[in-house]
Amino acid sequence: MKLLYYTKTILKSMVSNAAITVIYFILFPVLLAGFMGFFQNSLHENPLKLNTLKISIIDNDNSNMSKNLIAFLNSSDMKELIEVNPEKANIEIVIPKGYEESVVSLKKNEISINKLEDGFSNSTNTLKTILDKYHQGLYISLSGGSTEALNNITGKSIIENVNINVSKTSNSYEVLSSSMIAFVISMLIFSLIQSNYAEVSRNIDRRVSSTPISKIQYFYYDTFAMLIYSAIIVSGYVFFFRLSGISFTGSIFPLIILILLSAMLIVSMSKFVYELFGPVYGKVVGGLIFTLPIIGMEAFTGEGNALKILAPTHYITKLFNVYNLNGNFNSNIRDLIFIVLLSLALFAIANIKVALSKEGRKCA
Repeated sequence: MKLLYYTKTILKSMVSNAAITVIYFILFPVLLAGFMGFFQNSLHENPLKLNTLKISIIDNDNSNMSKNLIAFLNSSDMKELIEVNPEKANIEIVIPKGYEESVVSLKKNEISINKLEDGFSNSTNTLKTILDKYHQGLYISLSGGSTEALNNITGKSIIENVNINVSKTSNSYEVLSSSMIAFVISMLIFSLIQSNYAEVSRNIDRRVSSTPISKIQYFYYDTFAMLIYSAIIVSGYVFFFRLSGISFTGSIFPLIILILLSAMLIVSMSKFVYELFGPVYGKVVGGLIFTLPIIGMEAFTGEGNALKILAPTHYITKLFNVYNLNGNFNSNIRDLIFIVLLSLALFAIANIKVALSKEGRKCA
């Protein structure tokens, strides 16, 4: 009952400052993500420049004609556009089984071009056009040089016989909306740390001390209330993009897990800093947590620099990026486990600190 009463008090305080909360934690990051997404979308790739594609080739046919195609891709004529580099490939070309038989019999054939990462749209489209022309010339040669006769055989133009199959990639708005989660989380952590040292929070502590509850009970009540508060803020940001159809449009259950995971990270980190550091050092550490995603530039670019791995928000950002790509986080369970263990470890340390303090058994 005391837990529900305390949580209700915290949430009522949140409602009383609803305008500031929405503007500061939801509207500002949403507008910033939208602006940065538009900016990056317009500058994402220079239409006058073709970037060199690093490709891997999967030959499932292993025939003379598939080997001829591979030799063509490895030729000096193609070196300005592509580089065969399976280890660092950003494009994958798949030659299907039965490729030679289909070409010889002038039947439909599908060569898949799979993009393994974002960007390279102009270069990929150019490669598709070259492959179409390559097969067009090959098919015309096999049909005796008559394009009309060839179209009568296939029923369609040759250029449609080579299919591009692009894997799901995130657009700029999806990348920036998930990356800005780092900004929202770091702002919440910093805000909660600062509020704990504020006079209002100290007044609440004094009021609680006059009630027959222990310091550790108060710690649990406050943790639960802050967990609900943080989950609401993160949900507001995430569901704005989801309901508008811009981002976070995958399965709802994994998305809820990521929101709760974000709230866990926010609360555990803010509690850890508050309980282990005094007001002066606590504010410095809180400022550092807030600054790291900005210094790492991941929050504003979606990519960032080497310093981004120092920010604890880096790993939750990766999970939201994976969710935008696949609609779930199944391919990145390792980071999910890391965040859970980190949150539990920080919360456990803060919990032990409170339990061992002089006020651990009774609020003074």
